[in-house]
Amino acid sequence: AADLGLVVSVHPPDEFIGAYRHLATTLAEGPTRALGLAKLALRRSAESGLEAQLDWEATYQEEASETGDFREGVLAFREKRLPHFSGH
Repeated sequence: AADLGLVVSVHPPDEFIGAYRHLATTLAEGPTRALGLAKLALRRSAESGLEAQLDWEATYQEEASETGDFREGVLAFREKRLPHFSGH
């Protein structure tokens, strides 16, 4: 599955819980609204043609660019620091 790109990573059973918690924490600390919009775009892709999907993705990108997390990400990049996302 890893060789086909179907999974992000594979872990031995004794390392799985730690890796799972790390991934969950990383996602929870990220720009959650943007991640949600990306998931929505991915779900829509199963039922949309190319033109419709491009329109959805443009809409979602515009929505994401209007969030406080977007502004925080840009500011953190400019200030060369890690962002502190709030989910707004």
